[in-house]
Amino acid sequence: MSSTIQDKQFLFIVGAPRSGTTWLQIMLGEHPQVCTSVELTLFDRYIGQWMETWRHEVENAHRPGLNLFWTEQEFHGFLQDFIYKTYERALAAKPDATHVLDKRPSYSEHVETIQTLLPNARFIHIIRDGRDVATSMMAAARGFWFQTDTMQKAATRWNEKVRQAQIASRFAGQYLEIRYEDLLEDGVATLKKVFDFCGLPVTEGQVGEILEQQAFDKLQSSRKSASAEYKMPPGFYRKGKAGNWQEELSTEQQQQFDEIAGELLRELGYAGDHWVASTTAN
Repeated sequence: MSSTIQDKQFLFIVGAPRSGTTWLQIMLGEHPQVCTSVELTLFDRYIGQWMETWRHEVENAHRPGLNLFWTEQEFHGFLQDFIYKTYERALAAKPDATHVLDKRPSYSEHVETIQTLLPNARFIHIIRDGRDVATSMMAAARGFWFQTDTMQKAATRWNEKVRQAQIASRFAGQYLEIRYEDLLEDGVATLKKVFDFCGLPVTEGQVGEILEQQAFDKLQSSRKSASAEYKMPPGFYRKGKAGNWQEELSTEQQQQFDEIAGELLRELGYAGDHWVASTTAN
């Protein structure tokens, strides 16, 4: 295995679905030193499951498995080799890149596994008001995405993914948390902060150009993805604004959200204690 892939800086965008992860990925991918691709499902559908099976067999002395023949170090080495070979395939599209960027909301629950196997990995966690996320999730469920067709499912998924992604904050210097709303209100400063965190040289003027080229209305018409060979489903890029939940969520749905994820919503500063009542009063 060539050492070149191991010398790359690995970047991971995590967070709840419908929080701007794809938009952020596309903008970071515009940097000449960044290679990215479609969601590879590498850690949630492959590596994560293998790691979980390994842990289960190690902890269950009555039903051992591969650990009879492999040490943990050898097993991790096998997984690392698979990871490197996968990302080498992605790098073929941009061989001079110094940074490899992968994005998938489901990676939020695998940040510890990612950091174990790629110790230099950096995590960018984009957070959006959970009420807007839930609104977008349920709308997407009516079109192309079926997993969160109720408020209960949507609120639970937002709550889980945000808390899971925040586990990466334990890795000193390897975690950055940004807000979707800040990208909308002060895109240049917010995106520049992300580039700086990643160790990618860029001027404010260049960041402004990226924001202009990848403006939300343009993505809606182009259905652009992180790969030139693939377009996002119709309707994937919805409205791209903050506060839309106030127009679309019923009082009952707001109450359901608050019961499930209100604590996190308040922790993040998105709402006060009685936001449902005050919204209804208005």
